[in-house]
Amino acid sequence: MDAAARQAFENGMALARAGNPTAAAAAFTEAVEREPAWIMARLNRGSAWFLAKNFPAALADFDSVLVADPKLVDVYLNRSVVRRTMGDPAGADADLAKALELAPDNLAVLNSRGAERLRTGDMAGAAADFTRVLEGNPNHPPTLLARSAARLHLLDLKGALADCDEVLKVDPKSRDGLINRATANMMLQNFAAALVDIEKLLELEPGSFEILYIRGMARIGLEKYAEALTDLNEVVKKAPQLAAGWAGRANAKYHLSDPTAPADYREAFKVDATSATRVILRLVRDQSKYRPNEVLAECQKFRAKDRNDAISLVRRALTRLFQGRPADANLDFAAFRKLLPGDAAILDTLIAAANKAIAEKKKG
Repeated sequence: MDAAARQAFENGMALARAGNPTAAAAAFTEAVEREPAWIMARLNRGSAWFLAKNFPAALADFDSVLVADPKLVDVYLNRSVVRRTMGDPAGADADLAKALELAPDNLAVLNSRGAERLRTGDMAGAAADFTRVLEGNPNHPPTLLARSAARLHLLDLKGALADCDEVLKVDPKSRDGLINRATANMMLQNFAAALVDIEKLLELEPGSFEILYIRGMARIGLEKYAEALTDLNEVVKKAPQLAAGWAGRANAKYHLSDPTAPADYREAFKVDATSATRVILRLVRDQSKYRPNEVLAECQKFRAKDRNDAISLVRRALTRLFQGRPADANLDFAAFRKLLPGDAAILDTLIAAANKAIAEKKKG
């Protein structure tokens, strides 16, 4: 082999390790020009071009390598990433399928398929792939994090907590580990435990509206409504485009008997009806699961205090719906429509989403 080509290749490797992919690609180019059949030089140049965000050049190199050797599994994985980045999902899926065909038990291939399944919403498939990867590479933080995300969606909350615990043993400041663990604890109604992780996140990201939102919702769970309102005031100030912030603040205001709560709910639906619906239904569904009698009693108390309290009507009606009492729920829905006919569209959205959630639960 040409000595100058070898030296250029080594220079490229050193530049890549130093974090200079553009210069590394230039060095690999010299090696390729001197030794056109050198597959490793082309492969490394393709990786360097990818890191330098020259995706067409990276794709050309990976294409060339696979023409020379069509059984290189890692190159199919690399090309899959490039194609997806370039907006070619069909080509990316074909490369991933080829990699799976060549090496169905390869951990990198399974991890890539798990990531793609996670991205496209196949949470059960993603969790299964990540579990197989972890069998061969236990306690790998990125894979544990990915599996914790899949498990959250699958409502395997104890499993998600276990994954996050392992991640945080290795990296106590892992942002995603702390967020996923806090989320799992909140879904388990362990709001005090969630708050511990949320405070750690705020130490890492002071003033983050995303973390303030999570803390606000945890404080609502702890029935610390005034403190929640302080957080959520900051959220809507910093991120007025966040519908969940408006819906969360409306909830805090409602419990504090603040008459401006309905305006916040309306704003949430104006910004993003889907997100607003998700936040409201999650709160009602969780409360109807863990403390339905207390919720109904509280609604009755608020209604006794103010007969025009339409929010309590909806809250009570949705709770009854989740309890399997649609006839009782419909009475409250009808009363709401009389009080606030202008908000009928919001009510229809909530009812449709609640019925869909109930039907999906019956199927599952």
